Amino acid sequence: MNERHTFDSVHPQSTSHLIMKRSIPVVPVLIGPQIPRHEREETHERYCRALLTLFVPWRSVQDLCALNET
Repeated sequence: MNERHTFDSVHPQSTSHLIMKRSIPVVPVLIGPQIPRHEREETHERYCRALLTLFVPWRSVQDLCALNET
């Protein structure tokens, strides 16, 4: 059975929705603007933000790195 996780209690959908972890890995197919290029300095930050949004579950900056890291 797939893992099930609830939203934080402060989330507006915490009483009606949950998150299920997929049992098999999938890669999303994006429709719309492309992910910015990582090798260009002017788009590198947008590239990182896009990948974090797609592939890393997080709720706050502390989930991604320590407060003294950049």
